[in-house]
Amino acid sequence: MRWHIQKRLLVLVLAAGILSFLTLSGLSFYGMTIMRGEMTELGDKLGKAGANFTESLMTYQIKQTLGELAVARAGFIEQKLYVIRGDIVILSRTITRLMSNPENYKPVKLINPQFEPVYNLQTYMTYGPEIKRNGLTPEIERELGAIGNIRVLLAPIERTFMQYPSSVYIGTKHGCFICCPSFPDTPKDPKPFTESELSDYDPRTRPWYQKAVAANTPVFFDLYSHANLGKYQRFGCSAPYYDAAGNVAGVVGMDVPNIEIYKSIDETAVGENGFSFVMNGKGEVIFSSHESNDLRSNENKYDVRTSSEKTLAAAAKKMVDGQSGIMPVLVDGEEYLIAFAPMKTIGWSFATLTPRKDIIAAANNAKNYFFAQIDGFIGRVQIELFFIMLVGMILLGGLSYIFWMASNKVSARFVKPIHELSDGVRDIASGNFDKKLDIHTGDEIEHLATCFNAMSAELKTYTANLTKVTAEKERIATELNVATEIQRGMLPKDFPARADFELYATMKPAKEVGGDFYDFYFIDETHLAITVADVSGKGIPAALFMVISKTVLHNFMVSIHNREGLAEVVAAANDKLCANNEAMMFVTVFIGVLDLETGEFTYVNAGHNPPVVYRAEENHCDFLDVKKNFVMGPMDEIPFVEQRTTFKRGDMIFIYTDGVTEALNVAEEEYLPERLIKFMNSTNCAADLKTLLKNIRGDVAAHVGEAEQSDDITMFALRFNGSRGNEA
Repeated sequence: MRWHIQKRLLVLVLAAGILSFLTLSGLSFYGMTIMRGEMTELGDKLGKAGANFTESLMTYQIKQTLGELAVARAGFIEQKLYVIRGDIVILSRTITRLMSNPENYKPVKLINPQFEPVYNLQTYMTYGPEIKRNGLTPEIERELGAIGNIRVLLAPIERTFMQYPSSVYIGTKHGCFICCPSFPDTPKDPKPFTESELSDYDPRTRPWYQKAVAANTPVFFDLYSHANLGKYQRFGCSAPYYDAAGNVAGVVGMDVPNIEIYKSIDETAVGENGFSFVMNGKGEVIFSSHESNDLRSNENKYDVRTSSEKTLAAAAKKMVDGQSGIMPVLVDGEEYLIAFAPMKTIGWSFATLTPRKDIIAAANNAKNYFFAQIDGFIGRVQIELFFIMLVGMILLGGLSYIFWMASNKVSARFVKPIHELSDGVRDIASGNFDKKLDIHTGDEIEHLATCFNAMSAELKTYTANLTKVTAEKERIATELNVATEIQRGMLPKDFPARADFELYATMKPAKEVGGDFYDFYFIDETHLAITVADVSGKGIPAALFMVISKTVLHNFMVSIHNREGLAEVVAAANDKLCANNEAMMFVTVFIGVLDLETGEFTYVNAGHNPPVVYRAEENHCDFLDVKKNFVMGPMDEIPFVEQRTTFKRGDMIFIYTDGVTEALNVAEEEYLPERLIKFMNSTNCAADLKTLLKNIRGDVAAHVGEAEQSDDITMFALRFNGSRGNEA
C-alpha cells in the first residue's frame, strides 16, 4: 500500500519529533545533573586561577602604566627644556649674524645702569674692568653697537616667563655684560644694582660663560636659589656665539625658575604616597617632589649612585647611563617600585616611584573582587539549573500530547498549498507573466508564492526596461566624457617661455569628473598670479563649482588686487562663492602672487595641502610655512591670513592636490607627505620642471602599482630665475 504525501509527512514528522524530544530531554536532564556538580568544582578552580591571574595582571598593568608614564613625562619635561634650548640657539645664531656683518646694522646704544634706571624688560649693558681701565676701541664699540640690535628679541622671550623672575643675558669676550631682566613682582620699580654689579662684574668668570665656551655647544647649568622663588630654584641654558672668523666671541644665556617643572613632577606622582624626581648626568637630584634625604632636590651635589642603599644606587647608575626600566628600590626604609626614562637631548633622566604596599593592595582588591563574583555566579547557576529541571519535567508530558495533535493538522495544511503552487509555477514558466498565485497560508509557502508573483511582474518590467536602461547608461557615459574634456579645456596649456621664471603644470583626472584645477596669469607686467585648488566631491556638481571658483578667483584678483591685499581678494572671492551655495560645497585653494623683480612671493592658503619649496642655494626641499585658514565656499565674512616669503634665483615652489599624497596602493596605504618630501630631496630639483613633475608622477605611480586612481592628481611647479636687476 502506497502512502500519500500527507500521511508520510505526518508519520515522519511525528516520529522524528517525539524521538528527538525524548532523546533531547533525557540528555538534558542527565547533562544538567552532571553539570551541576562539575560547575561547583570548576567554579572553585576557575576562581582561584582567575584570581591569581587577576593579581598578576593587575601588577603587570601597574608596572606597564608606571613605565609608560615615566616615558611620557620624561618627554614632556624634555620638550619644555628643549624650548628653552631652542630660544638660546636662536639668540646665538642671531648674534653670530650680527657679529659677522656689523656694517649691515644700525648701531644701537643700550642703557647704562650707572647713569639711567633700568625697568622691567629693558635691556641694559655694563662694561668689563678692562674696558673701564683702557676705554672703548672703535672695533669694540662697533661690535657692541651691532649686538645692541638683539634687544628686539630679548623682551619677547622674557614675556614667556612673565609671572616669574628670569633673565636673558650676553657676555662678550671683552667682559661686557648685556641683560634683559624680568621682575614681575615689582614691574614699576627700577632694578636695584649692587656696587659689584656696576663696578667690576665680569661675565667671563661666571660658570655659565665658562661651561658654554668649554663645551662649544648649548649647555644647561646648575640650579641656584633666588629670594623671590621660595622653595623653588633657578636653572638655565647658555651657548657660545661666534665672530666672522668662526671664533667664540661671547656667550648668550638665560635662566628661568623651575616652578613649571616642579608642577609637572607633582602631577606625575601615582597615588597619595607616590613621588617623582629628575636626575642629571652626575647622579644629582635636581627636581623632586619628595623630602627624602637621598631623593630631595639638593644644591650640595650629592651623587645618588654613592647611596648606601644598593638598590637605589643601582637604579641611579642606570638612570645616569641613559637606560629606561622598572625595578624595586628601598627609600628611607620603605620598598618602592621605580620607573625611569631618559631625557636624551639634555642627558637627564625622569623617575616616578610608587610604594610597593600600594601596588599589592590594588592587586589584592582585584583578587578579592574576582573571588566574590565567581562565588555569586556559581550560586545563581545552581538555582537556575534546579528550576530548569523542574519545569522541564512538567512540560514533557503536556508537550507530547500537543505535538501529536499539531502534527496531524500541520501535515494536512502543508500539502494543499504545495499543489496550488506547483500548478501556478508551470503557467509562469510557460511565459504567462500575468499569472498570479492566490495562496494565503501565512508561512513560507505564502511567501514563496508572493515571490513568484513579484518575479513574474519584475520579469515583465525588466524585459520592457532593459533596452531603455542600456541606452540611458550610454548617454550618461557620453555626457561625462564631454564634461571631462570641457573641464580639461579650461586649464591653461600654453606655458610661457621667459627668462625671469619658468612654470609647468599637469592634471591627471580620475575616471569621474572631478574638481581639481590650476590657473596662472599676469596681474600686471611684473606680477604673476598662480592658483591650485581642489573642489569637494565628484561628478557634474564638482565640475560646475570648479568653473565658478576659477572664474571668481580670476575676476577678483584682476579687478581689486591693485587696491587691496591678497587676503582681501580671497575674502571677497569667498563671500561671492558663499552666495547661493545651498549645497554647502567647498574648495581648498592655494593662491599666490610673485613679484618678478624682487622675488617676493605673497600667498594665502585656504585649507590646501602645504606646498614644497626648493631652495637652490641649500639644494634642499621643505614644506612651506602656511597658516591655518578655512576652506572657501561654506562660510562668508571670514578673515584670511596672507603670508610672504622671498625667492632667490633658482628657488622653486611645488604645489599639488591631495590626489598626490593620498594616492592609495592595493594595500590601502597612502603615499603621504613624508614620502613626497623625501623623494624631492633625493631627485634633481634643479632639472627642467617638466622632467621634475614627470619624476614625481613616476614615484607616485610606483607606490600605487596596480591600484586604480581614486582622485585627480594635479601638480604645479614655478621656478624663479630672477630679473636682470635681481642677482640674489
